[in-house]
Amino acid sequence: MHDILFREVLKNLPTFCLERWQSLHETKAEVLLSESGVHPLSISELEELGVDLKEISKLELSYGWTKGSPKLREHISSLYSNVIDEENIIVTNGSAEANLLSVLSLVSNGDVVIVDMPNYMQVYGLLKWVGARIIPVWRKPPKWDLPLEEFLNFIKDRSPKAIFVTDPNNPTGNHADKKVLSELAEEAVKNNITLVFDEVYWGLELDDPKASIIEVAGPYNVVSVSGLSKVYGLPGLRIGWVAGPKDLIDKAWRVKDYTSIAPSIISDYIASRVLEPEAVKKLKGRAKNIVSENINIARGILVDYKDVLEPYWPSAGAFLWARIPWSNDTLNVAQHLFKNHSILINPGECFELPGFVRIGIGQKPYYFKENFIKLMEALRAVHRTL
Repeated sequence: MHDILFREVLKNLPTFCLERWQSLHETKAEVLLSESGVHPLSISELEELGVDLKEISKLELSYGWTKGSPKLREHISSLYSNVIDEENIIVTNGSAEANLLSVLSLVSNGDVVIVDMPNYMQVYGLLKWVGARIIPVWRKPPKWDLPLEEFLNFIKDRSPKAIFVTDPNNPTGNHADKKVLSELAEEAVKNNITLVFDEVYWGLELDDPKASIIEVAGPYNVVSVSGLSKVYGLPGLRIGWVAGPKDLIDKAWRVKDYTSIAPSIISDYIASRVLEPEAVKKLKGRAKNIVSENINIARGILVDYKDVLEPYWPSAGAFLWARIPWSNDTLNVAQHLFKNHSILINPGECFELPGFVRIGIGQKPYYFKENFIKLMEALRAVHRTL
C-alpha cells in the first residue's frame, strides 16, 4: 500500500495520498468514517427545506455558462457580503478544480510560496508539480493555531509570491480569528503577496462565525476557494468556485477551457437556488447541528476509550483530528481497521503527520453513534494485535 500511496503519478506530481486511499476503499467499507463533510442531502430533502426546484424538469440540457450562471455568481458574491463582484467569480467542478485553476493561474516554476501545514495536500502536490519552491509552515499541537509570527518572518525573509492557507483547517479543525487574518492580510498586501485561502469549510464554525479572508482583506491580492460539498452537504453537485482579482479570474477562465469547460447546467440550476439567503441559513444550521451533536456523542463515548484515542476537539469542520498514542504507524493501523473490521478512517501519513488520524463526524447522529463505538472497539482490538 505504501508504494501505491506515495509514488509519483507524473514527474514531480506525487500521488494524492488522501484521495487515492479513499478511492481504493470507500466503496467497500461497511463503516465509512473517512468523509469530511456532513451527510449528503437528497433532492426531496432540499425541497423540504424550502428550495424551489419545481422547474428543473423543464430545464434544457445545454452547456450553460462557462463561468457559471449570473444568478449563481450573484449569490456567491452575496456570501462574501458583496465585497467582491460577481465578475470576479468563476464556478468550477468542485473546489478541487478551483484549487487546480488557482495554482495554474498564479504560480510558475521557481516561484517561492508559503504553504499552511498540515492541509488537504492537493495544493501542495500541484505546487510541487509546477516547480514552486515550497516553504511549509506547520501548525502545532495542542491548539493547531495558524502560526502568524512564522508566516510574517517568512514574508520578510523570503518575499514569497503567494501564501496558501486552509482555513478552517483540514485536518486539524482549527480556524483563525479575525485579528490573525487581518495582520496576515495587512503584511501580504503591503508586500504584494497573493493570499490563497481554501475556505471550503467556511460556515461550519462551531463557535462564532468567521469572516472570509475576502471580507477581512478586501478583493485585492486575495483569493477564496470554496464550494457546496462540505458544509452544504451537496458533494454530488460538484459545484465549487474561485473568487479573486479580475486578472487571476480571467486567466483561470482561460485555463478552464482546457479542463471542464463549464459546470453542469443541472448543478448550476440547483446551486443557484441552494444559495438563496434563507436556504444558506438553513443548510449551515443543519451542518452545525449534526456536527455539534456528534461531538457530544464522541465525547461521551471516549470517556471509556482514553487508552486508544486522544482527540483534538475541532472549532470548525466535520472531522475529528486525533492522535493514536500507541502507534506512530497509523497507515498500518488504518489498514488493519479496513481489512479486519471494514472500517475506514484516514491515516495521518496522508497529511505528512504519522501518528494521527482524521475521523469523519458528519454522519447523521443515529448512525454516527453506532459507528463510532464500532471504531473504538476495533481500535482497541488492533491495539491488542499490534
